[in-house]
Amino acid sequence: MTSLPALRQRANGILSRLPPSEREALLIRCWMSHDARWFTAVAQVFGIETANRLNQTAAHEEGKVEAQRIVRALNLPSIASISDYLLAQEIFIGLLGPDLLDYRVVGVGDDAYQVHVQRCFAHENVTRVGIADQYECGVFARVTGWLEALGLKYQMSPSLEQCLKAQGRECLYTFRFEVESLSRGVPAP
Repeated sequence: MTSLPALRQRANGILSRLPPSEREALLIRCWMSHDARWFTAVAQVFGIETANRLNQTAAHEEGKVEAQRIVRALNLPSIASISDYLLAQEIFIGLLGPDLLDYRVVGVGDDAYQVHVQRCFAHENVTRVGIADQYECGVFARVTGWLEALGLKYQMSPSLEQCLKAQGRECLYTFRFEVESLSRGVPAP
């Protein structure tokens, strides 16, 4: 029988054949596959209402943890403006799944911006399994976790609810910040 160190060395050799970008894409696909199966399993056993509530809670809490980890790993500076936050958001999305969403951001004054989502992996997946009309957005629950982790005070409109795209509406969220939470340069965690 081959020893564990020898097996690990062989495994690492095989894994090294994957270019970093392909390895990253594979990890993201595996995580998204887990996420979808977890949601489906909870919905089947406990009902869609419970699955939605737990998904939003978990996504929000995951957003807080991942924002803190990414900020520390990259030594990102304090968030002192909406532009600073939007840069952090782009970094988070760029690391966690740049191909999962197609969206644009539009400024709406000195203290607010809007996110217009054209394509969303969550909407695509819940549509594919036939539960889109019951799905409540978990994507923006994650974003609120990022905002909370960064110490930003904000108002989001509309509040998290059923998937806007599934309702035939534009997926459009407005975030309005309390200027004080930006101007004092809240230290990144």
